[in-house]
Amino acid sequence: MIVPLSVTSQSGKSAKAVLTPKEKDMIWDKLNPVYRIRFNFLLYSYMRIVEAKHTANHPEYFRKENRAIFLPKVPGIGKAKCTINRRTIILSDNGINAVEEFFSHKVGFAAYQNMEDAIVLAAKKADFDIKYISTKCLRTTVVSWMMAIFPNQQSQISRCVGHDIYTMNDYYLATGFRPNDKKDMVEELKGLEL
Repeated sequence: MIVPLSVTSQSGKSAKAVLTPKEKDMIWDKLNPVYRIRFNFLLYSYMRIVEAKHTANHPEYFRKENRAIFLPKVPGIGKAKCTINRRTIILSDNGINAVEEFFSHKVGFAAYQNMEDAIVLAAKKADFDIKYISTKCLRTTVVSWMMAIFPNQQSQISRCVGHDIYTMNDYYLATGFRPNDKKDMVEELKGLEL
């Protein structure tokens, strides 16, 4: 059984898995194509689920020429404690591909519980310990990759993610990855210019 890395907030209230790129691929191999498109959109856009659902109805937020999603301040879609409600989400090459594929296939999002069930089932089929696997772990995973690969750009990452630096350090993992994992992360985040 594969036990992924995980990060627990300092309050101890939440814990989420942080997947390596190879672990992500193992789970993706067990997903049906529609869920793979949905989860690629969530992973590579690193938006909160409620933000991604809102953006799904507003393809005009995505500007390929800017390599970004311009997420405006929308009442009710940000975290109550979040100080950055309006932001520019800079995309990697994989991010651009994921957003284009999501909009071109018009898959939208399933109900939250269906999304949870799909990723947990895929992880179980891939022989993972599913204790901390959820749709929320996708955001935690890619932001943890960003922090590991771009350690000197935390302020830029925090602006793109919609957190302050203190929250970033509390909720995301920047250590514990092997050299091969980091090499794979560089490939996953290729084209990301913060």
